[in-house]
Amino acid sequence: MKKAICFILAFVLLSSYAQSFSEKINAAVEAFVKDTDLNAAWIGICVKDLRNNQLIVDYNAKKNFVPASLQKIPLSITAIENLGMNYTFKTYLLSTGTIENHVLNGNLYIKGGGDPSLGSVRFAQTHPDTILNRWVQAIQAKGIERINGNIYIDACIFDPYPQHDSWMWGDIGNYYGAGIKGLSWHENMFVITLQAADSVGKKNSILSIYPPLPPHYVIDNQSISIRKGSESYISVYGDAYAEFRQIRGGMALDKKNMTVKAALPLPEYVCAWSFKNYLQKEGILIGDTIYNIQMDTLTIQSDTLYMHASPPLLSLLHQINKNSNNVYAEAVLKCLGKGFYANGIATIKAKLKSIGLTIENINIADGSGLSTINFISPLALCDLLSYVATKNYYPPFIETLSEAGASGTLRHMLKQKPKDSHLYAKSGSMSGVRAYAGYVLHSNGNSYCFTIIVNHFTCESSLVKTKIEHLMLSLIE
Repeated sequence: MKKAICFILAFVLLSSYAQSFSEKINAAVEAFVKDTDLNAAWIGICVKDLRNNQLIVDYNAKKNFVPASLQKIPLSITAIENLGMNYTFKTYLLSTGTIENHVLNGNLYIKGGGDPSLGSVRFAQTHPDTILNRWVQAIQAKGIERINGNIYIDACIFDPYPQHDSWMWGDIGNYYGAGIKGLSWHENMFVITLQAADSVGKKNSILSIYPPLPPHYVIDNQSISIRKGSESYISVYGDAYAEFRQIRGGMALDKKNMTVKAALPLPEYVCAWSFKNYLQKEGILIGDTIYNIQMDTLTIQSDTLYMHASPPLLSLLHQINKNSNNVYAEAVLKCLGKGFYANGIATIKAKLKSIGLTIENINIADGSGLSTINFISPLALCDLLSYVATKNYYPPFIETLSEAGASGTLRHMLKQKPKDSHLYAKSGSMSGVRAYAGYVLHSNGNSYCFTIIVNHFTCESSLVKTKIEHLMLSLIE
């Protein structure tokens, strides 16, 4: 009898808490959507209780929104289930010909495997110097001191279109719009360090570029200095297939130095050019010409000198979700599609359908979320997150997300959240879009998933971010 009374009491207390939480969060949502700064915005909010998969908040939850980088959530889930968390991309260094008297009478080949981390400084094993040094060591291990041949590049594992047609021109010259190649290098990005001019209206100067670019590449610096205290704005423009970039914008005089991340022109060529220079620095002579090739068409036998494996997929997902790395996301999408956008999209849609989502109501254009023709509902994203919460990969998946006040794109948010309560989420932002989706774990053991998307706002994006932060605080308190 006592056990029955205790059970009933616990049930009543739990129901009372659930009801009070639901009332509190719905009141917060009501205040949010009535905010006069968001009068013209399109708002969608969904909150689910993970204990019973019950919907707590439904504000336009079934309507479609542009998700920005929340697009990386269905990509990540599909990748984990289809590829596995330990999947690695592989890049091969190969040779043809014979070795006589320490001379390779043949060619070297770099066969790309779609690895977005090759030459990245984020991991010790992928750093440019580490990769190039290991390739040289592999050649030296064969006793080769000179190469009577050239370097060939095979980037054909992916189609030759690094970016989606719907991406904006203003994005594709900058690092976040670099796109993906079958052979990528340094995350398809180069870093320009600018020094402010000595007076307003004068051109800034380029202090350094990393990694170094081939001498025939043209960087047209049109950026100028603007008055002290102004907000600096620097962008880089250029086509994916052009060995040309133009720097535009203004840099405040009191800024002194400023680093700008730009999309690397033809990264596969820069990779091979860097390798050629590294060989020559180590005293290994090789021809000056770099060619493109499709290894499938090679009619002579090749030997594998070295195979480089990327960090496992789970590590790459940390970059995709915590730091919202678009290059990594597009690489995973094309990997899912055997090299093609359309196939990768079809693979994600098939996975969403198998989970129970109505894919006819979802539009997928890319893996990163840069496209403005991606459409998905807050409810669909919550359904995905609640599905993941039932899987054995839920703990490692949640760790790929940013934690409010602690890591990734949310590290500066919710610094005052309650002790022992946590909010993990993927953020998404672009012009007119602010979005967050993830999990809330309360100190009492209760857990929820949520999606908040705001489209078409006309106030400052930072203001929308602050308002969403206040709303998320009500989720976690």
